[in-house]
Parts: sequence; structure tokens; C-alpha cells
Amino acid sequence: MQLSDLIKKLKSYEKRPNISLVKKAYSFAEKAHQGQTRATGEAYIEHPLNVACILADLQMDDTTIAAALLHDVVEDTSYTLKDITNEFGKEIAALVEGMTKIKTLKNLSKEDYHAETIRKVILASVKDIRVIIIKLADRLHNMRTIGAFREEKRKRIAKDALEVYAPIAHKLGIASIKWQLEDLSFEQIEPEIYKELQEKINQTQRGREKEIEKIKKTLTEELKTTKIPIDISGRPKHIYSIWKKMQKKQKSFEEIYDLAALRVITDNIRHCYEILGIIHNLWTPIPKEFDDYIATPKSNMYQSLHTVVIGPAKKPVEVQIRTQEMHDIAEQGIAAHWKYKGIHGEEEFDQKLKWMMELNELQKDSEDAKEFLKMLHIDFFEDEIFAFTPKGKVIELPKGAVVLDFAYAVHSDLGDKCIAAKINGLFVPLRAIVNNGDRVEIITAKTQHPSRDWLKIVKTSKAAAKIKQYVRGAQQLPVKRFKREEEERKELEEWIIEADTMSKPKILLSKCCKPLPGEKIMGYGKTIGKVTVHKSNCPALKKNIVKENKRINVHWIDNIGRIVNLKVEALNRTGLFAEILNTLIAINTTMKSAHAKPLGSNIVECSFGIETSGLAHLQDVIKRVKKIQGVRNVFIGNVSLK
Repeated sequence: MQLSDLIKKLKSYEKRPNISLVKKAYSFAEKAHQGQTRATGEAYIEHPLNVACILADLQMDDTTIAAALLHDVVEDTSYTLKDITNEFGKEIAALVEGMTKIKTLKNLSKEDYHAETIRKVILASVKDIRVIIIKLADRLHNMRTIGAFREEKRKRIAKDALEVYAPIAHKLGIASIKWQLEDLSFEQIEPEIYKELQEKINQTQRGREKEIEKIKKTLTEELKTTKIPIDISGRPKHIYSIWKKMQKKQKSFEEIYDLAALRVITDNIRHCYEILGIIHNLWTPIPKEFDDYIATPKSNMYQSLHTVVIGPAKKPVEVQIRTQEMHDIAEQGIAAHWKYKGIHGEEEFDQKLKWMMELNELQKDSEDAKEFLKMLHIDFFEDEIFAFTPKGKVIELPKGAVVLDFAYAVHSDLGDKCIAAKINGLFVPLRAIVNNGDRVEIITAKTQHPSRDWLKIVKTSKAAAKIKQYVRGAQQLPVKRFKREEEERKELEEWIIEADTMSKPKILLSKCCKPLPGEKIMGYGKTIGKVTVHKSNCPALKKNIVKENKRINVHWIDNIGRIVNLKVEALNRTGLFAEILNTLIAINTTMKSAHAKPLGSNIVECSFGIETSGLAHLQDVIKRVKKIQGVRNVFIGNVSLK
């Protein structure tokens, strides 16, 4: 690689590149690294030059290119950051500083040192995303020249590239670096499997190319009359992605790779959908194998239409349809975004890097660098799912995230007050897993607060950090006794007990035997218009009924209306509402509404609009709710009778 090659690349996409800056940076780096060689035996300057060329392939600006040429100077030579600042200014010096490893710290293990270095680079990228892009290019060139190291070191470097840097490249949408890092790393970690898959791909390549050409010819002929501009090409399959799919689906190479894949590039979004329609008319689409990432882009800005059809050879054919801009962004990610839309003060750009900002906040709650890396993997590197708020806002979560994670992802206050949720219209508890495409409505209560037990439920670091923050600062308030104010409140017995020969009597459940729905009961009239109800075998019943005419036949109403407003009065405590809700869900109770309100400093009233299947079901509900710690009374209100 020569400096002239780098300048040629730079001129191919920059209208007015600062060639003198690039030449000056190269000369400075060449002088600084003079006499140094890499493990491969080549002059050290070859490394920063190749890193700069990788960035030029991403069409990065000349400032980034200059910083890439200088990125190892402070770390590996006698020059200081002050020297870089004096020669090239603060902007380039800041990029170089972000790339410079931390100084060796006392009592820091090799593993901790490595983790701390990764954290430093990632957090430096919060201030300027170009730091991590330079680092990705640096790691890619290191992987390309890794053969000079001993096996143990090669595997360690490859593992870092696969587990940390390739996922970052994916998160930034830079597919061209992601897949290279994955394949180069996989080759080092599993050399025999890599070689076997590579040979199988080579053996089937010619037949696949013929099939693609046939499809391409048919599609081109079909599109001639439409005058839609297209560029059709085969889409390469990468070895690591093939192996990963084999593992995930537990299928053989032949089952996974036995399909053609092609990409169609056109000039605008309307034509993308027109081409999709034409392809579906030509060949039968496979159900559930269509994804519209144009209407709903991935979090790393990726946009494309994906479909799978049964092609002319009666085999599945994968097709991607996108515009040239979409293709550039798919390959170059953030770098291409700059080219098309700029970077400074651009709201959409800031939104794409929101995860970086969250990292900066979350790392404050991580106790060490290894915990930070673990958090990075869980929150940002695992498979993603996309769920929606009731208003259609897309919320990105790691696979396996629960309702509580969703609530905190929307807003911290929503998470703190979350008691349950509706997923696609159905009530679910806090621990319910959110799946891709779910529409989630969070239910809150003013009396709800985070609990330490929530840490066992949540998956995301943001949720865990906010819960820990509350628990650390929470203060236990003294429990005060509260006397409930009497209301025109209709209690349980008034709705589900009927008395013979009496119209709308005042019915009271006896406190001595406390009969429950479904148990055999008997009533007696103490005063006109009032009936006291006992269990049929209650000893007190015989004492109270002196005369036969005081005995009143009563019975439970078995045709309870479907919609019942269940009210539960209880001592307020963290997790109460959720426990009641989970109890109801456990016995297959369908809920139409749920909310809570304080009645005093320590008393809360929880209300649920529930569907019942009759008296037996309601009886089960009441029994179970009354067993919950702190529950004092259960009321029924606004009952719809059949």
C-alpha cells in the first residue's frame, strides 16, 4: 500500500480534500515510527496507512484519515499528545487520544486492563463517534495480518474482535467491516470448521451463479417495459453467518445454503415496492418470509425489502430490494449517513447514536470494566426485537426483555410506576416477555415504586440501574393506621346475594362466620329491610333466630354479570398491585381495566374490571385475593347483571 493509493481513494469521493493535511500526517507518522517493525516484519507505517485506506473505503473525511495515520504515535513513540495538538490541532489530537490505550495501572490484571481499554475507547466515542470507527478499521487490519502471532494470542485477539468489535460494527450499521471481522475471527477460532464450510461453498458456487444469472435475465426482461432502473447482483453469503444459522436452526450446510440470494438496487422507494410486486407475480412468495425494513428501519439505519420466493429451479430464492442510498448505508452505516445527511446538529443522526449516550450513563453504575462489558453484551449486542407503544413509537430491546424493561426503555418514570401492561390488548404481569412486533401499553399506579425484587426480573442494564438507584435512595416510611371513611359503597354481599320475598334489601355478611360465595347460607331479619347472612351451620344462627318468621331464605346469585368491578382495599406496599394482578392472571381472569389510588398515607384501593364466568369463578377470585398480604377488604361495584 502506498500513500498515493490513499490519496487516490480520497479524491474519488471528496470534492476538495485537504491533501496537504493527509501528506503532513503521513510524514509525521512515518518519522515517528521510523525503525519500528510489526510482527509481520514490515515497516510499522504500513499499519496506520492501511487503517487510513480502510476508512477511505468508507469515505470518511480527511480529518479522520489524518487521525488514523497518527493513531499509534502517542502510544508507541516518544511524541506526546501535546505534540499532536501543536502540529494538527485539538480536533485531531482528541481523536488520537481516544485511540490511545490507558497507561498500565497497578494491581490491574491483564483481563481487567484489556476490558478497561475497551471501555475507554467506547466512551471516548460518545464525544466523537469517529474514535470507534477508527478503532474498527484498526482492528480489521490487525485481523488481516494476525498470522504472525502464536496460536494462543491469535485466538484471544479473534475472540475480542468477534464478541466486541463486530457487534459494534453491526450496531453502527457498517456491514462491510462487520462481516470481515466475523469471518476472519471465525477462521482463527474454529479453523477446521471454517475450512470445511469454505470448501463446500466453493464446490456449489458455479451452480449457484448459473441459477442467479437465469433469475437475473428473467427479471430484467420483465422490468424492461416499466423503465425502472435496476442493478441486479448475487449476494455473497459469509461463512460465519452460515455457521451461526446452522447452529441456531440445527440444520446442515445443505439445508441452510441450498438457496440463491440476490440483491436488486433501484433509484427510489416507489420503485422498490413496484419491483417487489413484479417479483411476487413472477414467482410464488413464501409466507412469513417478507420483511419491510424500509417502512420500519432497523436501529442501525438499515433499510431494505426482504422476500423469499420459489424460483425457476423450484428452490427458495432470497431477494433484497433497496435504493443506492440504502445500499451505501447498509454497507457503510454511520459513515454513509454523514455523506447523505451530514452530522452536526442532525436529530436523526443523534437518535441513531442514542445507545452510545445510554452507555455513557449506564457505565457510571457499573462497578468495573468487566461488568461494563457484560452490560454491553446484554443491552446492545444480543439479538434485537422491536416493540411498539400505543402511539406507534418503536422501542428496541434485547431478545428476552420483559414488560418492565420496555417501561424503562420508554421513560424512567414509566418504569418506576409500572404495575403491569397490556400486550396486544391482553393484560400481562411485569415479568412477561416482550416479543418482536408486540404492541405494549404500560399500566401505572401513583402508589407503585421500584422494588429490589425487580432486579431478578429485568434484563436490560438501564432498568437495573434505575431500580438500584431508587432502592439505594429509598427511605422506609413509618406505617400509620388509617380508618377508612364510609362511602355509599356497595359491598360484596349486596351484589351477589338475593333474599326471597324481599326487594333490594340491605344485606350484611355475619362477622362471626364470614360466609364466602358458594357456601350454604341462611339469613334472618333483625330489622325491617335488613338481612344478616350466616353459614347454614353457624352456631350463632340458632341463637339469633327465636321465631320462625325471622328466618329468611337467601342464596348466592349464580348468574353474575360478565363484567365485574373488583375493588381491593389493602395496606400499601411495593409490589402489591402487581401481586394482585398476577394472582388474577394465574386463574385465567380476563381484565378490561386496572388502576390504583391512595386512600390515605398507607392505604390503597386497587380496582380491576374483570370478566367472570360465573359465581364459582368469582368465588375463586375472592378467596385468592383475600389471602394476599395486607388485603383488608374486597368490594364489588358497578356489576352488570344478566
